[in-house]
Amino acid sequence: MLTDTLAMLRDNSRFSVSPAQGIMLIDGWLQALQGDLNVDQVKGLLNELRTALQAAQPDESYIRELLVSLADKTQEIAEDPTSEGTWTGGLESLSKILRHFGSNS
Repeated sequence: MLTDTLAMLRDNSRFSVSPAQGIMLIDGWLQALQGDLNVDQVKGLLNELRTALQAAQPDESYIRELLVSLADKTQEIAEDPTSEGTWTGGLESLSKILRHFGSNS
């Protein structure tokens, strides 16, 4: 899921993702994270973001706030002393991309 997400977001030179694309990504992440109790906060933020994207008139400032919160949490997980493996670099990249979306949306 991490590799697919990074590829999609990196290939998108304009950093523009439609709400429908965002919801599909979120659904994929929620499924991938199912059963992992260590990421409950991330799942909560993803659910909030999913709800915000489904609104008739999405609140852009709230969505940006959620993206920055997800970036912070993702970076925190990647830098945790118990985190190890090649995926931590991917999480760092994802954190930077989410932060970019959150500050430039």
